[in-house]
Amino acid sequence: MIKKIIITALLFFSISSYAVVVTDEQLTTIEDNWLSLEPADAYDFIPEDLTYETYSSPEFQAKLEAAGTKLKESLEGVDIVLAGFMVPVEYVGTYVSKFLLVPEAGQCIHVPPPPLNQTILVDVSSEPTKFRDLYMPIIVYGRISVGSQSFDIADSGYTVSDAMVDTLYFSEDDEEYIYNLEDAHD
Repeated sequence: MIKKIIITALLFFSISSYAVVVTDEQLTTIEDNWLSLEPADAYDFIPEDLTYETYSSPEFQAKLEAAGTKLKESLEGVDIVLAGFMVPVEYVGTYVSKFLLVPEAGQCIHVPPPPLNQTILVDVSSEPTKFRDLYMPIIVYGRISVGSQSFDIADSGYTVSDAMVDTLYFSEDDEEYIYNLEDAHD
């Protein structure tokens, strides 16, 4: 389910003047990287025949919340590439020094926020990046650290420091498709 949402969101909100083109194969790897943030057994308690009654029970919701806090310690120090959406945490003017990277557009601006194991603090304070709209997909390259941090809008389970950040777009039928956000405001 999350995979389909990520693909749909990335396809619909791919706009930028500074961008990276990804192939279908690269997109699959990026999607798998999001899934790799969850320990393999974190959601084993979910039955194949999940009903609304089970899903809405307080016991199931408590298990779901606990599963979202499980982090994968083996990722410490691993180089990773993730596509997602920027939710600024620290910024000056139009430059962001820290932001939360989330897998779906608009997360962190609603309740509840995404799970801890699906929220990443990206620290680019050594070289701040331009602010991107909450619905503009980006791609982050960097080394991941495991450990939670709290912010007013959400908590993060991982940190990527000294990251490289690019805007993400796709090519359609081998022809580049770029919607230039700066031109749209002229």
